[in-house]
Amino acid sequence: MKKSFIALTGASGIVYGFGIMKAMQQSGYEIHITATDEAILNAQAETGLEYTDTKDMLEKNKISDCIVYDINDSGAAVASGSFKVDNYIIAPASMGFIGRVANGVSSNLAERCADVAIKERRPLVILFREMPLSNIHLENLLKLNKSGVITMPAAPGFYHKPENINDLINFVSGKVLDILNIENNCFKRWKS
Repeated sequence: MKKSFIALTGASGIVYGFGIMKAMQQSGYEIHITATDEAILNAQAETGLEYTDTKDMLEKNKISDCIVYDINDSGAAVASGSFKVDNYIIAPASMGFIGRVANGVSSNLAERCADVAIKERRPLVILFREMPLSNIHLENLLKLNKSGVITMPAAPGFYHKPENINDLINFVSGKVLDILNIENNCFKRWKS
């Protein structure tokens, strides 16, 4: 079974991470996940639900069968380059996370796994959600891009005529899977 490591950080847009996890599972991936404390706080603010921890957050958003790691578990299997993961996704990614990873700082499991992906030359997609972007943000994104990281803004398209928020979430989720060459039916494709 293919494996994906997904980290949720403190940026707004937790629903993108949820959408990506659901789509990855539908594509047959085993999901390994961690979430920062800030991600859980943002999830509470954005969903209106209370969460005790990452597992509780996943369960209340109808996401099951994930391998969940504590954000501070530096001894987790996924923290090692010898643990084979097919791809890494950070969604949503805060600019603080991006700045630390772009500068080689690993202070938690999410940052360490991003560092592993970069050093092992494995696919890493960082879905950032911030605007406007400062020169510092842009320089950090460029630094990551030059290191082989795929940086994507959480910017849905509208040509598929979305009817609700789930259509927008599914569009972005599908674009993340597309960039990783993972078959999906998350959104209607462009037709001329």
